[in-house]
Amino acid sequence: MSIGSTIKRLRREKDITQEQLAEYLGITSRAISQWECDRTAPDISQIPALCHICVVSSDVLLGIDVEKNEERIKSYLEKAHKVDWEGNFEKEVEILREALGKFPRSYQIMQKLANALVNVYSRKGVKEYEEVFSLCNRVLAECTDSTTRYEATQTLVYAYDYAGKKEEMLRVAEEMPKSIISYESCMLWIWEGDADFAKKQEFIHYLIYQLVSAIGAAGVHRHDDDTMFFAPEDRMRLHKLQVDLLELLFPEKDYQNAAQVGWMACMHMGRLFLQNNDLENAWKWLEKCADFAIHMDTYDFDAKHTSPVLRGYSDGGFIPEAVGNTSQMTLDWLLEEEFDVLRSDARFEMFVECLKKVAKKP
Repeated sequence: MSIGSTIKRLRREKDITQEQLAEYLGITSRAISQWECDRTAPDISQIPALCHICVVSSDVLLGIDVEKNEERIKSYLEKAHKVDWEGNFEKEVEILREALGKFPRSYQIMQKLANALVNVYSRKGVKEYEEVFSLCNRVLAECTDSTTRYEATQTLVYAYDYAGKKEEMLRVAEEMPKSIISYESCMLWIWEGDADFAKKQEFIHYLIYQLVSAIGAAGVHRHDDDTMFFAPEDRMRLHKLQVDLLELLFPEKDYQNAAQVGWMACMHMGRLFLQNNDLENAWKWLEKCADFAIHMDTYDFDAKHTSPVLRGYSDGGFIPEAVGNTSQMTLDWLLEEEFDVLRSDARFEMFVECLKKVAKKP
């Protein structure tokens, strides 16, 4: 279909006359007629305005094979997603750069590339995020898909934070919708039937992870002068609450990726007891920490939960950190000076050997 035929079809679908379209564009109705008869074509400078009026992308207006392109874009995004789960962010950037070179107007690719760059830069301590800012701001300026726009906004928040631009970060973060007005909150009591139950479980999984993580974030919160917000005994209560909630919600210990939150909570507990010279309780919580770490590194990403609230639901994988897997991170922590007091205990070597069985260097 020619661009003239496409303009004619879109104009009629929007119930717009040639005269009205001409007025919107600041040209004559004869010019519109000439386009639609394929005697002339719009100037390239008029394409953005036509797309805006007709509420379509330039690909649609120009007659590019949108369906075929969408399939190819989807293929690139799936490849990028796979290496993202494997923690290979530099490979993900490589894939997405190639994709953007072939589909320079794909806002999904722009957003995913920006997010992958944040993952790479943040792990390298990079402070220059200009390419990320540029990609995200282009998405926000041109893209009409709300999901892609929100994803770009979230990426922009993280980029501003890592770049040390707190004012910009706060300004952009305010544009994000609050959780209480989310799609899931609206649909929680509306979803029904077999298919919708999976959506409820996905939301429940998100809430569990966010609640337990938020309690942990409160436990390590600091005042403006960088002192801890909570006294040690209250921090212990909060971190213990994290583990209690996980054990309550997953009585069959099918934590899957929520084990990462339990692992961190137990590490905090072990350190707090060490600071109090309570070595027995330190051991108790470090052993729990190891259990969560090993679970995190050995569970089957395709496995389904068996505990009631999420029975049948699978979390999928998680993003390994650049230092290796969770067991390796635990071993690296044990090399720190604060754990020296435990080294003379016979349990220490057994503890280390247990972690070494599943530890993996980057």
